[in-house]
Amino acid sequence: MTFVDFIRKNASWVLAGGVLTFMSSFGQTFFISIFGGEIRDDFGLSHAEWGSIYAIGTGVSAIVMVWAGVVTDILRTRVLGAIVLIGLAVACVAMASISHAFLLPFVIFALRFFGQGMCSHLAVVAMSRWFVSNRGRALSLAGLGFSIGEAFLPMCFVFVMGFWHWQNLWLVTAGVCLLAIPVLLRLL
Repeated sequence: MTFVDFIRKNASWVLAGGVLTFMSSFGQTFFISIFGGEIRDDFGLSHAEWGSIYAIGTGVSAIVMVWAGVVTDILRTRVLGAIVLIGLAVACVAMASISHAFLLPFVIFALRFFGQGMCSHLAVVAMSRWFVSNRGRALSLAGLGFSIGEAFLPMCFVFVMGFWHWQNLWLVTAGVCLLAIPVLLRLL
């Protein structure tokens, strides 16, 4: 099967994987770190305190992923994808509305778990499950969502931070997460 034939026959499935990998950006370190300075300033945190908070949230989310990852074997991608994106949207709203530093580890946990953890995991599992002979091709195409997010989101959000408060941008990300749900459902 040629590359063009593969795309033509499987575009919606591969795009669904790409949507999930792109949406994982909102829980990735490269994205959260855009707001690190503002978070430290607003909550009066030192670099070490912010790093410790981030490490705790990330570490706990990694531990939880060991058990939560099995859910991808139980629920269909269509259902679990919507649940994960709703969870990511809630985490983004929490980051936008957080008022006390002691809540930061919980918010970081949620962003890392639903974004970097479950979105990425679900995309890889879905591509691996749906494709057998062209698994590598499907994984590499769906993985472009990671690259697109890394290439464009920091540039866009740093630019917009010149005009909007950082917490308003987290509300925008929540909206993007919610808008991605019907797109994902349509593709699947």
